[in-house]
Amino acid sequence: MFNSALAYELCTLKPLVEPLLRQVSFGTDAYIEAKRLLRFLDWFLPTGTEFVPDNSLLREFIGGSILTKFKVWQF
Repeated sequence: MFNSALAYELCTLKPLVEPLLRQVSFGTDAYIEAKRLLRFLDWFLPTGTEFVPDNSLLREFIGGSILTKFKVWQF
């Protein structure tokens, strides 16, 4: 296991996940967690994805990764 977290990771994810979290309906099991995450994201300023390198692991979640044609090794 290794820590692949980036200092700007939450700033990059904020504009992508906020609209999704706001869609969680009141009264559902996920509503309280969505509100908690939205409050947590208030601590971060949003930034664009253009600053994330194309070989970053974060790109696997936001799109634009250079990893293409991946095949699992067969032994």
